[in-house]
Amino acid sequence: MRKSVKLLSVLMMIAILTITVASPVFATQATVDGVEGAITYGDSTSMQTIAGKILGFIRNVAIIGGVVIIAILGVKYMMGSLEEKSEYKKSMVPLIIGIVVVMSATTIAKLLFDTFAL
Repeated sequence: MRKSVKLLSVLMMIAILTITVASPVFATQATVDGVEGAITYGDSTSMQTIAGKILGFIRNVAIIGGVVIIAILGVKYMMGSLEEKSEYKKSMVPLIIGIVVVMSATTIAKLLFDTFAL
């Protein structure tokens, strides 16, 4: 009985996560207007957009991973005994600190790149 409740709750969490997470669509209409052979070697704005996309992706992966892990630990915490609950409390503190560090590191890196980029 207890295992079936755990299995059912995990399956419901997975279903909720798959329903709520929307997949992004990166579609655009490409047009070529006057190609005159101008060669460009890149500029700081293209570097900023690439760095911003990479840092945003890392931040989003950290957020999604953190939410999933916290949800799993939360379900285990609700189903666990007193000894297990104390262990889950101890393991949640470093997890939350790690999520905050990753999110702040990407934000600080993006801020520095935007400030000092040419």
